[in-house]
Amino acid sequence: MTLKRSYEDEILAPALGLLQSLGSTRDSQLEILEGAASLLGGFSLNEFRSRFDCGGTLKATRALQGAEKVLGVVAKCPIPAPLALCALARPHVSEAEQRSSGAYYTDYRLAQFLANAVESRLVSGSRVIDPAAGTGILLVAASLAACGDDRRRRTSWLAESVTAWDISQDALRGARLALASLTADLRAVEKMVSRWLCHDSLLAKGVPEAAFDVVIGNPPWEKLKITRHEFLRANGSPRHYGADYPTIDQGLFSEKHDCMAKYGAELLLRYPMLGSGEPDLYRAFIELFLKLARPEGCVSVLVPAGLIRSEGTQDLRAFLFDNAGDLSFTVLENRARFFAIDTRFKFLGLLFTKTDVERRRRTIRIAHSRGTEHGVERIGSALLDRKTLQATRPDLTVPEVKSQEEWRLFNTMYANGESSILPGSIWQNEIVREVDMTRDAKNFQRDRKAGLLPLIEGRMVHQHRFGAKTYKSGTGRQAKWEIVPLGTKKIEPQFWYPQNALPPAVRQRVDSLRAGFCDITGQTNERTMLAALVPPGVVCGNKVPTVRFINDTREERLYLWLAVVNSFSFDWALRRIVTTTVNYFLLNSMPLPKLSLDSAVGRTVVAASRELSLIDSAVNAIDIWKVAHLRASIDVGVHAAYGLDFKDLELMFQDFPLLDRAQPPLRGEQRSTVTRDFVLSHASEYFNLQHNAFADRLSAASAVGAVPYVPSEFAAAGIELPVEASHG
Repeated sequence: MTLKRSYEDEILAPALGLLQSLGSTRDSQLEILEGAASLLGGFSLNEFRSRFDCGGTLKATRALQGAEKVLGVVAKCPIPAPLALCALARPHVSEAEQRSSGAYYTDYRLAQFLANAVESRLVSGSRVIDPAAGTGILLVAASLAACGDDRRRRTSWLAESVTAWDISQDALRGARLALASLTADLRAVEKMVSRWLCHDSLLAKGVPEAAFDVVIGNPPWEKLKITRHEFLRANGSPRHYGADYPTIDQGLFSEKHDCMAKYGAELLLRYPMLGSGEPDLYRAFIELFLKLARPEGCVSVLVPAGLIRSEGTQDLRAFLFDNAGDLSFTVLENRARFFAIDTRFKFLGLLFTKTDVERRRRTIRIAHSRGTEHGVERIGSALLDRKTLQATRPDLTVPEVKSQEEWRLFNTMYANGESSILPGSIWQNEIVREVDMTRDAKNFQRDRKAGLLPLIEGRMVHQHRFGAKTYKSGTGRQAKWEIVPLGTKKIEPQFWYPQNALPPAVRQRVDSLRAGFCDITGQTNERTMLAALVPPGVVCGNKVPTVRFINDTREERLYLWLAVVNSFSFDWALRRIVTTTVNYFLLNSMPLPKLSLDSAVGRTVVAASRELSLIDSAVNAIDIWKVAHLRASIDVGVHAAYGLDFKDLELMFQDFPLLDRAQPPLRGEQRSTVTRDFVLSHASEYFNLQHNAFADRLSAASAVGAVPYVPSEFAAAGIELPVEASHG
């Protein structure tokens, strides 16, 4: 779900609307806000204008009249007035400008969260800096955390401690007025501003290093690249991903591309952790933060979640592990609408001290927090031993475990699993993207003809189901697809691909049986891993990588792999490290159980997986309860193969809250848990538990018509389920 505006924008909308009605220009609006700062701080607006050579669009009396009205509206919202001034002072940018700059304004709750994390360091005499300050909301939050309502302390704090840098003079004007609202002493504000610099902090020369006790920030999350899509959006062309490209100004596009490449090359000379390819600016800022911090100084910043997940940030993680003590990552999700972007978007609060190798701690904290209407609250955390983490995840990716129990469970799976990248492993695989949806688009055809193969896209693949959806109309993200009922085999793609246009190796591959998976996913989806058997005679797009095994080419190996990766246990572990894509890097880093094809469990799991792959080709009516029994036998068998027990399975199910949304709940309950109850009932029998606490719940669920393992989108689309038997 992509938002039109954030929660902060929503609650400040009345104040912003009033401000814009009172001031028709950017300058006049800032003058009204400077008037508001004078009313809050208790200083003379005329003296402020004289000291800082600002004002002139509006008379002071008119600016103050407008300021009173704006503050009256601000007083009705939950944002502290000085923080509200920061938000109201921000320059308006379009969605395209925001995406290209990577500058997403800091929500007041996040500002307070970052400031509170370093409150113990915000003492008299300490120095704090935000080198990408914008309109100063983080510095205001830090000042409030340091001084509270003590106005005398605020005055000395501003005079001695607060430094802001930013590339925009206009933004720094907003920061100045917001911080000025904390004091009546303009000499303190003047002294504070004398330290400020308007520059590109990443390339500035002669700036003080190792000079600050606290570095706080929300640096740009911009990738140094320019795409045709973003170029067209920035130049006013409305379009969506996947749509055909109109003619673009190639000269201007090349100029922008070359300028960005030159800038990236300059940065790379100064910040080795920036990396190559399409580097992210926040990586350079992390290096800058460390340079600015004093020994044992503290850094509290917001960064993308890719820092703990991405293959490309491995060097940066190692750099942090070597230079940071008290290292803590707090995982945050945008469900509280911090930013006007997808609510599923995840990011991090990064907190650490600048510490040499000898003094760093042996543990790393991974915490999870969520936004509320008034702030940010912690919902779980775990301490990870660095040596154990490095043994489990040699790439230093940090699993998103929420407790010590989850950390133990995660490590157990790795201890009892086998990596697919080990030479000689039965799981060693060959993963191939057969056709690229962008590079090879010139060969795509809409109509079926002789010599053309169906082109399989990600949404056509579901767990154990190939051809789960058929194409109806539209293009790109506007394309419309229809769910195929269980028991029906139908391949109706959006595109067809000429077989003679395939490279020889791919042509040979599409004639074979292989496994495929949808690589677009998410941690918070109903299920994260979606994999199915891919038959010969079709070619898969790049969103459906296909898998074959190097050391064991039997069909049974494919069926066993499908059983494992579609299981709840594998899915749970994958959710600890995945973002929005299941790439080779992540998939090959996952442990697969040491499950022999010749073992009793292996044979049971393979037989169930094979039968599930044939469901849509069945001649007789499909019994959905039989499907559920097959799937539960796989889930319990794979879980046991990882060396896990019943309590571990109970814990894992807490991570799948979207299951059974469309199933009728038991009386007195808010949602159905029929899939959980069904699997745990099977697990009770498998682990020989004396009391099966879930059998009664399962009977009650069956009585009200609930059915396990049914994707919620089936019921939402009105797909009738073939039920031929009870759950017994």
